Amino acid sequence: MIPGLTFITAVLLVYGIPIVVTVFIWAIWGWEFITKAFNRTLNALKFGLGYFGVFTALGLVVGIFIVFLLSVFDPAAVSLLGKQNPVLNVSPGVAWLMVALSFLLTGPAEEYIFRGFVFGGMLSFFKNRHWLIIALVSSIFFAAAHLYYAEVYEVASLVQFVELVAFGMAMAATYYVSGGNLVAPALIHGAFDATAFIGVATTLTLGAELREFMILIGIIVAVVIFAEKRMNKNPGQS
Repeated sequence: MIPGLTFITAVLLVYGIPIVVTVFIWAIWGWEFITKAFNRTLNALKFGLGYFGVFTALGLVVGIFIVFLLSVFDPAAVSLLGKQNPVLNVSPGVAWLMVALSFLLTGPAEEYIFRGFVFGGMLSFFKNRHWLIIALVSSIFFAAAHLYYAEVYEVASLVQFVELVAFGMAMAATYYVSGGNLVAPALIHGAFDATAFIGVATTLTLGAELREFMILIGIIVAVVIFAEKRMNKNPGQS
C-alpha cells in the first residue's frame, strides 16, 4: 500500500465529499435551508449542548455495552479499537490546521448536508411521520458516511457507529426544536471534531479531557433545561 493512502482516502470521504455535496446542494436548494439557518441561535445553542450531552452519554453507555459483548464473544476485536483513526494520522502542524477546518468547513458542511438537507428534507417529505423516527433514519445516513471505520476497526466499528448515530440524533433534535437552525449544530460539531485534532497537536490526554469536558457541560445544560421546565410547570411550588 502507498504510504498515506489510507489517510488520504479517509480525508476525502470525511471532508472532501461533504464539501462537494454541500456546494451541489447549495446550487440547487441552498437558500431554502439558509433562510432558517440562523433561527433562534442562542436558544439553539442551549438546547444543542443539552441534547449533545444526553445523547452522547447514551451513545457512550451503549458503546461500553458493545465492548463488553465483544470481550465475551470476540476478544480479538476489542484490540482493534486501539488502532489510530487514519484521519488523525497527521503532524501537529497539520492537526492545528484541521482544528480550524473543523469549525470553518467540516462542521458547517456536514450539518448542512445531514441536518439541513437530509433531515430537513425528510421532515418536509414525510410530514405524517414522527420527527424522532426521521431523526434516527437521517442519523443512520450520517453514520454510513463514515463507513471507512468498518475497514479500519472491522466489527469493533459498531462502537463508533453507535456514537455517530447518537451524535446525529442530538444535532437533529437541535435542528428540529430551533425551527431549522444550523449554526448551533455546526459549532457543536466543529468543536467536537476539533478536540480530536487538539489531542494530536498537543497530547492525547488533553484532547480526551476537552472532549469529556464538553460532554460534561452538555449534561449540566440538559439538567438545567430539565429543572427550568419543571419550575415552569409548577410555578407556585418552592
